[in-house]
Amino acid sequence: MNESLYTPALLAEILGISVRIVRRWHRAGLLRSVTEVMQLPYFDFSQLATARRLSRWMQQGATVQSIERQLQLLRERAGEAAVTELLTLEQLPITAEGKRLVLRNGDQFVEASGQLRFGFETTGDSPANEQLPPTIPFLSKATVQSAVFSARWRLGDTNERDEDAPLGSLPAAQRDSTQEELSLSQMVDEALAAEDVDDLAGAVDWLRAALAAWGASADVCFQLAELLYRQGDLSGARERYFMALELDPNLVEARANLGCVLAECGQADLAVSAFEGTLQQFADYADVHFHLARALDDTGQTNRAVEHWQRFLELAPASPWAEEAQQRLNQLSPLLEF
Repeated sequence: MNESLYTPALLAEILGISVRIVRRWHRAGLLRSVTEVMQLPYFDFSQLATARRLSRWMQQGATVQSIERQLQLLRERAGEAAVTELLTLEQLPITAEGKRLVLRNGDQFVEASGQLRFGFETTGDSPANEQLPPTIPFLSKATVQSAVFSARWRLGDTNERDEDAPLGSLPAAQRDSTQEELSLSQMVDEALAAEDVDDLAGAVDWLRAALAAWGASADVCFQLAELLYRQGDLSGARERYFMALELDPNLVEARANLGCVLAECGQADLAVSAFEGTLQQFADYADVHFHLARALDDTGQTNRAVEHWQRFLELAPASPWAEEAQQRLNQLSPLLEF
């Protein structure tokens, strides 16, 4: 695999964020993989730059859903054919202030609402390496109405339902009267929305409900396993990864993650087996060479570990984990049996 490509785990490590967030961006279409191997996406340097922008926007308080919504409105407002041909996130001249995005279209500054702004000076908030226009604060209608309805619900004032409020924010009785049955994708979207506001327990409940309503799904089990892991439920995560693989043995990322969970559970031998099984499916999976080398090293299998440290460095020399791999090799070199 080309060394300039990054897995979700490597992108997350570079940015110092959860790998789950990277996958969320990918599912939402905010990141575009240049290739996929057994459902494992790979991203190039341009997507790393995009991920940095997304990370900054989320640090300022924007959720994935709000970014999706505002970008869609800005794309629709872009208008001219010459502009609409450049609608990927890394090409759009967009900047952010807090949760709000603004598109520069020539000399104009376009809000998601379509209102034009002129003549603003740079505030200095944008990074020095980004030559982007200043930002104009705005809140979309859906964002405002959702917040108003949520506040009313918390205060017990739910006599009037806001038509644009997220379905997940509605009390059960109102949800039932609004829609008889949610689709699988709607339930997963509600889980993602809950995760966006750090309601992990709510997200887990939505995914469990989706499995109960629509039956076993490898992808939903995979997402549920990751949420359970983030909650510290290692045994629950382990079982869901096992289930995901039973449903789809080719879900190579689930097998790799299972190995990591098994290692954390103290089941080193099983972890090694999971990693080796992953490499049988995808021999050039750099992340797994790293984790397998660490597992072998930690269990005293020095000679076997060296092979995988070296292979990892060959596959991903620019990885943020490369320094640790080199250090391990340097420490092991006097102990090697030739």
